[in-house]
Amino acid sequence: MAANRDAAHQKPLNLVEIAKLAGSSKSAVSRVIQNQSGVAPEVRARIQHIIRVHHYRPSLFGRGLKGSRTGLIGVLGRFMESGFTAEVIRGIDDEVKKRGGHTLVSFAPGIEEYIAFWRSFVSGGQVDGVILIAPPVDLFNQSVGPSDRPTILCAAEPPKKATSWQRAGAVTVDNRSAMDRLVHHLVIKGYKRLAHLAGQPDIFDTQERVRCFEDAIRKHPGITGHVLQGAWTSELAREVVHEHLETHGTWPDAFLAFNDAIALGTLQTLQAMKIAVPDRIGVTGWDDIPFSDYAGLTTIHLPMHEMGIKTAEILYRLLEGKAGDLHAARRAKLEMPLKARRTTAREHS
Repeated sequence: MAANRDAAHQKPLNLVEIAKLAGSSKSAVSRVIQNQSGVAPEVRARIQHIIRVHHYRPSLFGRGLKGSRTGLIGVLGRFMESGFTAEVIRGIDDEVKKRGGHTLVSFAPGIEEYIAFWRSFVSGGQVDGVILIAPPVDLFNQSVGPSDRPTILCAAEPPKKATSWQRAGAVTVDNRSAMDRLVHHLVIKGYKRLAHLAGQPDIFDTQERVRCFEDAIRKHPGITGHVLQGAWTSELAREVVHEHLETHGTWPDAFLAFNDAIALGTLQTLQAMKIAVPDRIGVTGWDDIPFSDYAGLTTIHLPMHEMGIKTAEILYRLLEGKAGDLHAARRAKLEMPLKARRTTAREHS
C-alpha cells in the first residue's frame, strides 16, 4: 500500500523511463499508449502494468505539437440541444473510447464560427482527425489543404464541384428510399395532399429530403405536395403550421416533418386547434427519438448511434492508412426503416 502511495505522488514518468522499467524500447511504449499494433503481448502487458502502477497520463497536446498521434478526435456540431447530434456523438465516443482515445467536442451555430473551429481542428495539431456533424453547406466553399488532419462528414456529402473535399470521408443515410417509403405509406392510407415541413435550409439533409419529397410526389398521380420553409424547431413549427392552417382554405391531409422535434410542434398545434390526428390530418416525423414511440408518431428510424460508430470507424481507417485511394472505403450510406404508428393510422378513404 505504501509503495502505491509513493508511486502516486512521485514525479510523472516519461516514455524513456517507462521503457527502461519495462525492458523495452521507447517506440514500443509509444505504440502501447496510442493503442497501436506491433508490440509483443508480454511486452505490452509489462508496459501497461507500469503505466497503471505509476499513474502515467500522456500529455495529449504535447504529443500533438511533436507531430505524433494525440489520441484526441475533434467533433464539431451545430446545435448542442439536438437529439440527433447527441446520439451521433455518443456513437462516436463509444468507438473512440474502444480504441483508447478521447473526443473533443465543440459547437458552432454560425457559419463563420464553424469555419474557424474547423480550421483550428484540422491545422492546429491538437487532434488526430476531425468529424463534422451536419455541417453548413457553405463550408464546402473552403478548401481542404494537403496537410490538414483527416476530416469525416457525418450526415453530409460534399458537392462534386468542391474538388478538395472529395477525399474526405462521409457517412450519410438513404434519404431517397426512406422518403419513398414514407410517401407511399401515406398514399395507401388515403392521404392525398401532403406538406413537407423542411429543416434548416443550409444543411445537406434538408436539401436532400426536399428533392426526394418532390420526386416521390411525382411518382404518384393525383397526389399533390408542397414544401413549407421556416419550421426548423418545434417552436417554429407551431408558428408555421398554425399560420398555414389559418390562412389557407385547403388544408393538407398530412404533414411530413423534417425531424421528430418539428413533428412534436406540429402535433401540439393540431391539438390546440382541436384538429383530429390522424383522421383529419396525419403527421410524420424523422429520426425516431425515444419520444416518438410514446407519442405514437409515425417516423423514419435513423440509426443515429450506429451512424456515429460508422463515422469514427472510417476516420480510424483513414488514420491507419487502410482506406487508400478507394472512394468506397471512405463512404457509407445507412438504411432507414419506416416506423408506422398511430399518427397515420386512419382507415383508407
